[in-house]
Amino acid sequence: MSIDCYYGAYARFDTVSKRDAAVLIGSDCIVGDTFDIQFRPYKGSTRAWIVNAFGTDIGFLDEKTSHRLNVLAAREWTLHAILSCIAFTDQPEPGMYWGEVALLCYDRSHESDFDTFVTETAKLIGKGIRPKVDLETQGIASIIQSHGTWQPKQRVPFPDTNKNTAIIKKSRGTLDFLVQKSREGNKGCYVLSWLFLLGLVALAVFALKGCGVFLIQQAVYHP
Repeated sequence: MSIDCYYGAYARFDTVSKRDAAVLIGSDCIVGDTFDIQFRPYKGSTRAWIVNAFGTDIGFLDEKTSHRLNVLAAREWTLHAILSCIAFTDQPEPGMYWGEVALLCYDRSHESDFDTFVTETAKLIGKGIRPKVDLETQGIASIIQSHGTWQPKQRVPFPDTNKNTAIIKKSRGTLDFLVQKSREGNKGCYVLSWLFLLGLVALAVFALKGCGVFLIQQAVYHP
C-alpha cells in the first residue's frame, strides 16, 4: 500500500484581524464542520485559506503548510479542513482569534473510502475527540480496507494554552445542536436556536464585561 495517497495533520490557522474573526464565534463555524481550502495571496505569498460552507474566510494557514497543500491541489487531490477548536489570545492587544483544523487530503483512487473517513472523523471532532490523522501506511490501508469506517485509537491533545489564551470552542454544545438541526431543515430547531441566542443576549446585558462574557461562552460550548 503506497503511503503517497493521503496526507493528514492538525494545523493552526490565524485571522487577519479581531474584527474579521467575528464569524468564528457565531453559528456559521461549528466544531466538526468540514470546510473548503482555497489559495490566495497574502502579504507576498500564496496562503491556504479556510473557507466555511457559506463562502466566508475564517483564517489562513502558515506558509509551509500552505505550500504543501498547494502542491497536493496541483496533483488534483481532494482537500478538506475540519474545524477542531477556536481560541482567543489577549496579548498583544487588542488580542486575536485563532484555531486549529484537521487537514485530510487524498488522491481520487479511493475517494469514496476517504470521504467516509472524513465524515466519521468530523463526528468525533464535533464531540471534542481529536483522533490522530497523521497516519502511517497501516492506518491508510485500514481506511481503505474498512471503506472509511476505521478510526485510529490514538488521540491528539488540544493546543497548549497559558494565562493569556483560552480555548472558547472545542466541541459542539446545545446551541450548535440546534443550529445543525436547523441547517437540516428542522424549522422548530431554527426557532429554538434564535430563542436561545436571544436568551444569551439578555444574559449578556447583565453579565460583567470580559469575565461574564467568557463564562457565557463556556456555558454554551461546554455544557
